[in-house]
Amino acid sequence: MPSSILRWAVIAGLGLYSSASLLFFFMPIRNAAIWIILLVAILLSGFFYFAFKFWPMFQQLMRAKKISYGIFGTLFPLFVTVSIRGEQPYLDDNHWIVILAIWLGVILAVLAIVTAVISWCLSITLVKEDKPVSLWKILLYALPSLIVSFMFLIAFYPGAMTPDSLAQYDQALSHQYTDWHPVVHTMLIGVLLKIWESPAIIALFQIVLISAATGFAGWSLEKARIPQPFIWIALVLFAISPVHAISSITLWKDVAYSAALFLFTLLMFRIVRTSGRVLDKWPFLALYALTGFMVMFFRHNGFPVFLIVTLFILVMYRAHWMRLLPVAAAMILAYQVVIHPVYTKLEVHPSDPQEMLSLPTQQLAAIVTEDGDMTKEQYEYVNRLFPIEKWHEKYNPYSVDSIKFSWGDYDRFVIYDDWGQYGKMYLKLVKQNPGIATSALFKQTSLVWQMNQPNDGYTSKYTTNIYLNNELGLVNKTLNQSLKMRTYEYLKGSDEAILFLWRPAFYTALALLFTYIAYLRNGWRAWLLLLPVALNTGAVFVGIPAQDFRYLLANSMILLPFILISFVKFEPMGVETDD
Repeated sequence: MPSSILRWAVIAGLGLYSSASLLFFFMPIRNAAIWIILLVAILLSGFFYFAFKFWPMFQQLMRAKKISYGIFGTLFPLFVTVSIRGEQPYLDDNHWIVILAIWLGVILAVLAIVTAVISWCLSITLVKEDKPVSLWKILLYALPSLIVSFMFLIAFYPGAMTPDSLAQYDQALSHQYTDWHPVVHTMLIGVLLKIWESPAIIALFQIVLISAATGFAGWSLEKARIPQPFIWIALVLFAISPVHAISSITLWKDVAYSAALFLFTLLMFRIVRTSGRVLDKWPFLALYALTGFMVMFFRHNGFPVFLIVTLFILVMYRAHWMRLLPVAAAMILAYQVVIHPVYTKLEVHPSDPQEMLSLPTQQLAAIVTEDGDMTKEQYEYVNRLFPIEKWHEKYNPYSVDSIKFSWGDYDRFVIYDDWGQYGKMYLKLVKQNPGIATSALFKQTSLVWQMNQPNDGYTSKYTTNIYLNNELGLVNKTLNQSLKMRTYEYLKGSDEAILFLWRPAFYTALALLFTYIAYLRNGWRAWLLLLPVALNTGAVFVGIPAQDFRYLLANSMILLPFILISFVKFEPMGVETDD
């Protein structure tokens, strides 16, 4: 009895401490009512209770997984705490011991929630044998996304377009291509426009592609013995998500690419769950080739994603390499043929190398505007690149576009004429100003790692119309005024009501958590599931030009399937299935 009382006292104490810490983390503690503190304390005490129940499961884990929990249980809550942190003037003026205690309390709260979720998921075991499922189920499972997205298309007919969309649309009609947009994707748009010269056909293509991916997700999950009610809940939530609904009718290359990456990730699930045996099936390899083609050609960073993931598959499942290798080699050869002789034949203009220099440009801008340490030679160099007063005028810590698109003032040929000098100047300035450079790096990449939007930052979320007064004369038409108003109110209301809805880091963190649970259940090969999106996220991190959600749309697409996948027990090596 005394030990039981002591246990509940510890749980209650941790709940109260974490509750006060969590509230103080987001607001002055004096503004929090006692009943709110107690309510949050009760909720957190429940999480601590279930977290402690993980201990018997932990003891049964292999040594490597026990070590992994120590690492994950330290780094993941720390990342989440940093990611959700906002402006804290009410906290920063306290003694450092108080600040440290608050941070520790929040980290403990996150750890309790994470561990409780891990415990709940691992306590559920599904039948691991494969279940025969008709391919017609793909069409059935595609319906929620298809219906909702089609309603959005009617509401905002013929789709939504930004200047970026219009530029690619114009290239598709004129056949004068630049590599600013992926040329193959632009050519595909051109083919669609020959069928029906309207933005609506591009929106329909995106709707069908996303719906097909969700249908394949439902089919794959049912084969893996996930109960159908949970599959339907996930697919309906996916469909009604404002993020996916409005994105499906917005004419960005990022939408088709994200859908392809989502489908590619589902193929990884099929490979991992069957221990690679599905690679012996030619229909699967054909789907792998088609999906890989879209990943490679629908965005510039898609080729390295496809290449690296395929190399991992060939190494991890080398017993099945004989079928995959020729297909992969043919695709890589086709890619090289397209981007060299074909692009040359089409007279494709190369994209501006400045696209690769977003982070260095932002770091230089921060050093200049914050009066960083610069020699006379360095000062003259950055002044030649962009007049000093212009650095001060145009610098936005969260977007490089205002500098990059200052065509009359930003002399990019200072860089292009001598890349070596630019590299030396940049590295020396960063070395002389490490604090300013690091701060600029994290501000520019805020979209990737920060769930809480900075007070001085922004998130480019969505648009519901075609950019007004465009040169192509494209306009929106109202097909159903009532549906349009209700849909717009739904978008606006959900944006205001749902925390972190338009912050990709939220989806990334949860996808990481449920991939880790899949790892604890199945072993290291579960990490292959996250690899396509992780590589894409890394590519966005090193080259992000602005805070546009669309760059990481795939991160939100994979989340709901990943939650269900974390319950799946993969087939062991050497076991035959009918997959």
